[in-house]
Amino acid sequence: MTDKTFPNDVFCNPLPMPDYPVGICAPSRFGKDAQNDNYFIGPVRDYRELADPEGIYLDGKWYIFPSARQAYVSSDLARWEYCPLSFEAGSPDLGYAPSIAKVKEHFILTSSTLYQGHASIFRGPTPLGPYQDLGSPQMPDGSPIEPEWLDPTIFCDDDGRLYMYWHFGGEGAGIFGAEFDPENPVRAITQPVKVIDFDPANEFERYGENNEHLDMSYVEGEAIFKHNGEYYFQYACNGTVFRRYAIGVYRGKSPMGPFTVQRTPVVLSPTGRVAGTGHGGWTAGPNGSIWQFYTCCARRIHFFERRIGVDRVVFDANGDAHVTVTNTPQSMTSGDLGWKPVSVNKPTSASSCQGTNYAAFATDDATHTWWMPAADDPAPWLEIDLKQTFTLKAVQIFWIEEGLNFQKGILPRPVPFELEFFDESHKLVGKRSWLDLQTDHLVEFKTFDPIQAYHVRLVFHNPADSILQHGVSNLTLFGNVVLQA
Repeated sequence: MTDKTFPNDVFCNPLPMPDYPVGICAPSRFGKDAQNDNYFIGPVRDYRELADPEGIYLDGKWYIFPSARQAYVSSDLARWEYCPLSFEAGSPDLGYAPSIAKVKEHFILTSSTLYQGHASIFRGPTPLGPYQDLGSPQMPDGSPIEPEWLDPTIFCDDDGRLYMYWHFGGEGAGIFGAEFDPENPVRAITQPVKVIDFDPANEFERYGENNEHLDMSYVEGEAIFKHNGEYYFQYACNGTVFRRYAIGVYRGKSPMGPFTVQRTPVVLSPTGRVAGTGHGGWTAGPNGSIWQFYTCCARRIHFFERRIGVDRVVFDANGDAHVTVTNTPQSMTSGDLGWKPVSVNKPTSASSCQGTNYAAFATDDATHTWWMPAADDPAPWLEIDLKQTFTLKAVQIFWIEEGLNFQKGILPRPVPFELEFFDESHKLVGKRSWLDLQTDHLVEFKTFDPIQAYHVRLVFHNPADSILQHGVSNLTLFGNVVLQA
């Protein structure tokens, strides 16, 4: 139903990645951890997330490796395919915060010890494997790497020399780097050195929703990218649970620095559906473009519940990087389409609601509030009064899942839905339907043939015999006002 006059590469953040996995701290992943109870918002229960995306661009495709899942592939940023990695028999699974780089004719892959208990360096012939476990990273003398292998990132320079960076924490903990042997990527060939540390004078690095902790932070989520002969060292602060979680960039003349702050933060969005834009990495794209992949805060069920976004990196005359975080439809080739979100905080009604999960929470542009229909409502609907006639072109839905339980086999499923459009007198003027969806999208985004409407109704089904029930955290319609002659 996509209008053929639109570009065919339209995306909207957070990205509509298919088959979101169970969250890294969810009960079905590692079992209930009593130490983490305080990080659940309400009952301890399953949720889904993606975070910390790094990747590469190869032969016209992006290969993105996020926390909690293995790999996603796309050629246009709009359509993504989940692609499980292949590992040799007996190899451990890929852990948290993965990173990848092409080193000569092979691909080197690693991830954090966090939630994994060990670190591994993998090597494979393609971005998707099959990967061989080469072992854990080592110091030049063969002893285990120090400090702990947290949030690692891999960088291979134009001359084939290989570097890795890792660790995180507050003041004094720092991020470390070393040169590694390209022929034996497990072995560092230089002693690790601290490349950056928490700087309390740089306000955005300070911990807290309002950067209120003067001497506390988490400096992490590092990544490095070479542009015009200079090395841009990226890092995240001030805690992934906050909406002011953001990305800063240092600049240096060599892979090991020294690095100086260029302008921070480079990626910051503290409000709306796309907020908490931290931990990610730059990735090349077509025609010399560079793209910033990043984490987005969701935080509805768990503090670390997150999504993924992407936007273009641009450079000013001084070589400083800039990223404008977007939450409206974008074209990979044409940029911002000028379609406005026209439904935010407009009067919203529903067929029913459960408890205090009212209809208005589906249009408030927040990720942690939601509308939930009554448990005995098999055909829920949600309707928005736009207060004026708009030409509508796209819709984004953040679905809510209640009853999800991977251990018990209560798994995600696609949510077929329909939009009904009405004029000011509430006369039906058309429908747009997606009733044959075969792929599960926790975040759904669809463009459609333009239609003018004053009221819009979302209709879907919650089968009475299903334990898994759906609601809506965000229903956002995009378009432009119809000007009166």
